[in-house]
Amino acid sequence: MRRLPRDTMTARQRIEATLRGEPPDRVPIFDLIHNIELIEHVTGEKLTPANGLDLLCRTIGERLDITRGVAPPAEEKIIRHADGFVYKQEWWTTWLIERPFRNVQELLDYVPRNIDEIRGRRRGDMWTFAGRGNVWGQADESPRDQFLRLQEKIGGNTVLFPNESPVGLDTAYIRAGLELFTYAYAERPELVSAWLEALNWAEIQRVHETADADLSPVALVYADLADKNQPLFSSAFLRREFFPRLRRLVEAWHSHGIKVICHSDGNLRPLLEDYRAAGVDGINPLEPLARMYAGDVGKTCPEWILMGGIDASQLLPLGTEEQVRRAVRKTIAEAGANGRLWLGSSTEIHPAVPVRNALAMWEEIENYIKEAS
Repeated sequence: MRRLPRDTMTARQRIEATLRGEPPDRVPIFDLIHNIELIEHVTGEKLTPANGLDLLCRTIGERLDITRGVAPPAEEKIIRHADGFVYKQEWWTTWLIERPFRNVQELLDYVPRNIDEIRGRRRGDMWTFAGRGNVWGQADESPRDQFLRLQEKIGGNTVLFPNESPVGLDTAYIRAGLELFTYAYAERPELVSAWLEALNWAEIQRVHETADADLSPVALVYADLADKNQPLFSSAFLRREFFPRLRRLVEAWHSHGIKVICHSDGNLRPLLEDYRAAGVDGINPLEPLARMYAGDVGKTCPEWILMGGIDASQLLPLGTEEQVRRAVRKTIAEAGANGRLWLGSSTEIHPAVPVRNALAMWEEIENYIKEAS
């Protein structure tokens, strides 16, 4: 990883210092890179399907202290699963486009079958909106071996999250479709609750099979619960069906000495105390336009790691370099004083973000302490 003249810590040391509540030598840079032009700019090479992962990893190792979800752009294709789910894959995104049920009754018929599948899991199985996956991969390669192979490609000490950890709620509502999920819960709440319980149980088993604090000191637990205005579900529903399961998953990671950052897009302001009670150690992605400006969240939850924070919906794609730099300086000044900020885009550096703005954000983070001292 590129080292600035004033850097006195490696990326791993920088992240571990913040996790202990100690100030690092500078604010760590977090991001998720989904931008071919940026990758080509940093590496000086043309990205192809053959070299996409290598170039992405070089870019991460050169510019980031911590990242998640390392994956190159994928070819566009339709993926049909034997269970009737159909997905569209394009670039860095996969969409669920067809389901094997058309109404509430067909969904309610599907759920018990899926619960049996989940309860019959094999070692390493995990369930996401894309269905069953297995973290052991090909030829029984262990998650540790996969992680080390990816870390070697990235080089240096950039911290990687292990496989991102679903709580279970958005796995269910995305696979069902939000409307059908809502009607199914209204009709058979005990059955849908059993589905959520099975998904959560399965992920906890996977955590105990794969967690390794030597590889990474931090895990990302996720469930998208809100849009830019408000949570998608009532507080009563979430306190009954989500937060107790989030707490159990967090406790599973904590039992292995691993801190937990919780990811959810949107406006979580009405739920921050519930997240605190669940024991999370930080939050991501902190969308300013969803009332989740890092400076405000940091005042409410000063013990948390704040990860993300620079608006990727308007500022990074449409703003000027100076506007980006001002936002970085303001966010560090108002949210980074206690050393618990990992700053970067509020979702990812997506294809609409100009290279100049991504570089301006990173450079301003790197230079902030020097200029302010």
